[in-house]
Amino acid sequence: MSASSQALSAEEIVQLTCDLIAAPSENPGGTEAAAVAVLAAALEDIGARVSLSEVAPGRPNLFARIGPDRPGGVLFLGHSDVVPAGEGWSADPFTPRRTDTEIIGRGATDMKGGLAAVVAAMAAIHQQQLQIPVSLLCTVDEEADARGAQHYLQHADAHNYDACIVAEPTNLTTIIGCRGATNLHITVSGMSAHAGRPSDGASAILAATELIAAVEQDAARLAERPHPVLGAATWNVGQIQGGHGTSIVPDRCDLDIDRRLLPGEGPETILQQLLTASRDRVAAAQRPGWNRIRFDGMVEMTMPGFVTEPDASLVKIATDAVRDQGFPGTHDIWTASCEGGFIASHHRVPTIVLGPGDITGQAHQPDERVSINELIAAAAAYTSIALRIDNEVERAR
Repeated sequence: MSASSQALSAEEIVQLTCDLIAAPSENPGGTEAAAVAVLAAALEDIGARVSLSEVAPGRPNLFARIGPDRPGGVLFLGHSDVVPAGEGWSADPFTPRRTDTEIIGRGATDMKGGLAAVVAAMAAIHQQQLQIPVSLLCTVDEEADARGAQHYLQHADAHNYDACIVAEPTNLTTIIGCRGATNLHITVSGMSAHAGRPSDGASAILAATELIAAVEQDAARLAERPHPVLGAATWNVGQIQGGHGTSIVPDRCDLDIDRRLLPGEGPETILQQLLTASRDRVAAAQRPGWNRIRFDGMVEMTMPGFVTEPDASLVKIATDAVRDQGFPGTHDIWTASCEGGFIASHHRVPTIVLGPGDITGQAHQPDERVSINELIAAAAAYTSIALRIDNEVERAR
C-alpha cells in the first residue's frame, strides 16, 4: 500500500516530530526554511498538494491540501518557527531525544509535535473519506510579529471552511477563545541636564512613571469589566530602557508594553488614549521641565482574538473526540494569544485551539518536551473531528 493511501503509524508520528525538531527554525535568529522543507516532504508523501509562499528570504509559508478542491472541510493552522533555544538545556536542543513516554527538543511542544499530529490526521482522514478536503496552513514568524499570518491574509481568498483547528499545545483541552494581543512601543522624550541641578532638565524617566501609573489605573478599570467568556483585558509593561548615567538627567525613556485585547477594541485607539492620559498626568504633576516632555508611540504588532460559543457544534464534536481518546474532553479559554483570530475573522469560520503539549509548563523552556501519548491522541482526535464535521454537514444538506 502506498504512503498516500495509508495513515501514519505512531512510530511515524514520533519520527516526524523528531525530524522537525532537528530542523532548527529559531525566531529571531534563524529561518524556517529547513523545517518547512521537512514538513513539505512529509505532506507530499501522504499525497497532499503543497505550495510555498515566501514571506521573506528563507521564510516560506506553507499551504497544503489533501482531498478535493471544493469549499468546506477543516483548516488546520500551525507555525514553523520556534523561540530561541537559550541556556539551561541538559543536551543539544536541536538533537531530539526520546524516552519511553516523551520527546525532548526545542519545538517539541510549541509546536512541531502538533504539526506532526496534523500530518498524521490528514493522512488518516484521506484514507477513510476521500471526498473530504483537509488543509494545513503553516506560517512563519508566529513567535514574533505574525508576518506570515498577515502575508497569508493579503493573498488568500475568503475560502468557505467548516472549521479551523489551531494545533497549538493545550494538553488536549479544547480552547474556545483567546484575547487578542498588541505590542506598543512608547518613547518618552525630555531634556538632559547635570544631576547637580536637575531643574534645568526634564526627566524622561520620571515622566515614564506617570505613563506606568496610567497603565495601572486603566488595568484596574479593565479588571472590573471582564468579557463574559474571555475575562478581562490586561496590561503588562514588559521592558524599559532609559538614561545615560547616574549624574545625567535622562532625556529619553523607551517602554515596550503588552496589551491583551477584547473584541471590539482597537490598538490605535488604545495607544492614543494611553498617550493622552500620560500627558495629562505629567501636566498635573508639574515636575521641573514638564512642558518639555513629549510622548510618542507606535503599534508594533497586533494579533486579533476570537470566541467560539461554548455550545457550538464544533466544541461538542472536539470535546467528544478528545474524550474518546481517554482524556477529560473539557473546554476552556486561553491566556495566551495565537493566530487563530486572523483565520476566524478572515474566513468567518468557527475556530478552536487544540493540540498536544503544555503551553505553560513546557513551551519556551529548557528541555522542552511533549508526551508521545498526547501526540498519538491528538492525531486520532483531529481525524475524528474532521469526519464528524463532514457527517454533520452532510446531514444538514
